[in-house]
Amino acid sequence: RSVSKVHDEWFVDEARVRTAVGLPEKQNEMPNERELTCGICFESCPRESMGAASCGHPFCGVCWRGYISTAINDGPGCLMLRCPDPSCSAAVGQDMVNLFASDEDKGKYERYLCRSYIEDNRKTKWCPAPGCEYAVEFVVGSGSYDVSCGCSYGFCWNCTEEAHRPVDCSTVSKWILKNSAESENMNWILANSKPCPKCKRPIEKNQGCMHITCTPPCKFEFCWYTITLLLHFCL
Repeated sequence: RSVSKVHDEWFVDEARVRTAVGLPEKQNEMPNERELTCGICFESCPRESMGAASCGHPFCGVCWRGYISTAINDGPGCLMLRCPDPSCSAAVGQDMVNLFASDEDKGKYERYLCRSYIEDNRKTKWCPAPGCEYAVEFVVGSGSYDVSCGCSYGFCWNCTEEAHRPVDCSTVSKWILKNSAESENMNWILANSKPCPKCKRPIEKNQGCMHITCTPPCKFEFCWYTITLLLHFCL
């Protein structure tokens, strides 16, 4: 969702947006006691070893670490992580990840953040070149959809196919579709036929013996099994 759209919705209905993103209107602190009970393992722990999101629900460091690690290793959904309390929807953000996650999990989380930024931003795209991990930023007003990645691959920003100016994207799409259909036909021919040893035309055998006679004007006779000149009679 674009930043501008979030801004617009914020001014229309701030409460709804806060609920959607897990941002309470008032930040709550953990209870000011020397020892607190973890809401997951129910162990009593010193307050300094506990942590809480903006909602103030306390959980021990060990449980936070396990909770965050599980979410990160489940995938990019960790960017929308919420408080472990079932009744709470407060967001668990990068500050909590930095506080409790392992270095490996922090790295994964940062990669998810980067990917989310690239894919949610209209002005950035991943380079479509095989094996490339670069992202490309589009300069608005450049007058051309042709862009070039740091890996030297050039492509069309609009359709992500190889740069094809002055041909429009619609024509390129039709051309690719046509070539794909022809490629499928060729794959069928290769799988279901054999080339005549003399003229190389593909021949399909659907029944009968191994004695094959190519169509005129070739008329070459050969054995389907060995693809050689027929020197024997088929039974």
